[in-house]
Amino acid sequence: MKTFLYGAYGTGNLGDDALLKSALECYGTRDTIAICYKKPFLEQEVNWIEHFDFIKNPEKYLNKGDELIYAGGGLFWTSSHADDMLHIAQAANKKSCKIVVDRIGAQGVHCNLEAAKSLFDLCESISFRDKASVDLVRQLGLTEIGIAKCDLAMSINNLPIDSYFETESFKIGINHSATPFFYNKEHQEKTLHIYNEITNHCPDVEFYHIPHTRHFNVISQNDVINGEYFWKFSGGRIESIPFPNTVEELLSIYGSINGFIGWRYHMMVLATLMGKPAAHLGQLGGHKYGAFANEHKLPQINFDAPTANIVSSAVKFIRMVEQGEATIAKPLISPKSK
Repeated sequence: MKTFLYGAYGTGNLGDDALLKSALECYGTRDTIAICYKKPFLEQEVNWIEHFDFIKNPEKYLNKGDELIYAGGGLFWTSSHADDMLHIAQAANKKSCKIVVDRIGAQGVHCNLEAAKSLFDLCESISFRDKASVDLVRQLGLTEIGIAKCDLAMSINNLPIDSYFETESFKIGINHSATPFFYNKEHQEKTLHIYNEITNHCPDVEFYHIPHTRHFNVISQNDVINGEYFWKFSGGRIESIPFPNTVEELLSIYGSINGFIGWRYHMMVLATLMGKPAAHLGQLGGHKYGAFANEHKLPQINFDAPTANIVSSAVKFIRMVEQGEATIAKPLISPKSK
């Protein structure tokens, strides 16, 4: 019997590859195969199939008794991708394979409700990465069997112990992955002004932009480029960390930084995994960022508030981290649950 792991692995997003790392710990055997867009950024050797080859002819790979597991991540990003997921689930069902949804996010499911419902109807078990997703799919009448667990990346057991940095100075990591940063000049200018003001109020703190993504087909999601904006606008006060070679290197960075603030989902997740305080600085509302922050009781700073208020709140959070007074998130649901 083979186990096929399906996700947005190998896209150049280390958050998604962190999900694969966790999925391999949960399900990995020598007969586990990951369906990836390209080679994932993991230290370990991964048995993987190229995504488009699998989509083109899933029957070529699936056999009776195999498992197909949609393992982690926000997979409902376009209508066509929802159709792809349903397509391979239907192929797996014809082969009498076990089909499982494990800790994915339902945010974005509105893009193709019909495909999502048909996919869920074929699944033997379903879990979501947050309670907000469970509430959403039930409100839409898509499934009644889904339960909430923690984000799959929070189940990673093999964490690095070596420090990424040579010094033990006080460090704050940032990342701002909101799509308008690339397309909306007003949004970008406000963002850069906020972080520059934060650094001005905290001259004793070392700030680092932590890149998670290195997309080449979606330039707006290329953190290497975005990090240069923060470096330039802050006069070098926000140092741009080179893109990590692996998920493990990214985790070593997280383990070496004191606290985190920003608008990236897996920044909050990995900070919580590593036992570090984090704050969500972004728009508030019913998205994945808010779901995670609400359910894990992380502080939230409203990006739509006046800049002075945002800076004041962010500086207050940083000082609380520095003084050991910031609350470290505790998962509402055990990370070890599968």
